[in-house]
Amino acid sequence: MRRYAVLLALWVISVAVFSVRTPEFLSLRNMLDMTRHFTEIGIMALSMTALLIAGGIDLSVASVLAMSGVVLGWLYRAEVPLPLCVLAALLSGVAMGAVNGICIAYLRLPPVIVTLATMALFRGLAIGFTGGEKVSGFPQSFVALGQGQFFGFIPKQLPLLLFLAALAWFILHRTIWGRHIFAIGANETAARFSGVPVERTKFLLYTASGLMAAIAGVLYVARFNTAKADAAMGAELDVITAALLGGTPITGGEGSLVGTMLALLLLSTLRRGLDMAQVGVEQQAILIGAILIAAVAFSQQR
Repeated sequence: MRRYAVLLALWVISVAVFSVRTPEFLSLRNMLDMTRHFTEIGIMALSMTALLIAGGIDLSVASVLAMSGVVLGWLYRAEVPLPLCVLAALLSGVAMGAVNGICIAYLRLPPVIVTLATMALFRGLAIGFTGGEKVSGFPQSFVALGQGQFFGFIPKQLPLLLFLAALAWFILHRTIWGRHIFAIGANETAARFSGVPVERTKFLLYTASGLMAAIAGVLYVARFNTAKADAAMGAELDVITAALLGGTPITGGEGSLVGTMLALLLLSTLRRGLDMAQVGVEQQAILIGAILIAAVAFSQQR
């Protein structure tokens, strides 16, 4: 609860500071619209939180997002019906997550090494599929998923993010599988001797991470009306920062999806406020990197 209070206090301070600098920042439309730009990050942060609790990590999520979007765009350009394009994009995310899961769970390779390698691999495949070209011109009914609003001010992505957050919370805190995830992160050897299916649980976690990244990829394509290989470059930094800042330590064994969502709100506010204050992307990256270091240091001390 102390961490939640700190995150809320930091959010209130951020809103106050940016409101003084840019009066329109405090408008309801702006506050809701900024969630549109962090929905993809939030969806991936949900699965990243579960992975960190289990003692893992996935550095390839942004590359999976890009590759899934490219699959959608590539098939659409080939005149495949759009619903099948979306399904193929989601299945491609599941397949990429399964590759990570097999290497980490069954071949017992280090998660950082595996996902660092697949981060480059999946991004390279996305570039190879498109040849560096972008695919655009999607139907307005699909684009509305990323750009549309309910009642004229609620972004259409927001209910999906909240639903997935509620589902992830229920799985983590109210199911046997969720208890297995915490047990693996706390002590993998003890969990194995207690009958926890460690390998299968890890495999399913990484597969789910691929699916969540693919969902984010579909939303990304809809929001920008473009499928491109360089989509969400560096987004894995924001995803990991949201999870760590929300109270999930890098060492695993504990964590909080509520904290992740509060951290996501804070990061979204910072990004939006800095954009409106015309602070450069490089300076924003430095700030987010500093926040990530501070979050890791705090979790290690705790």
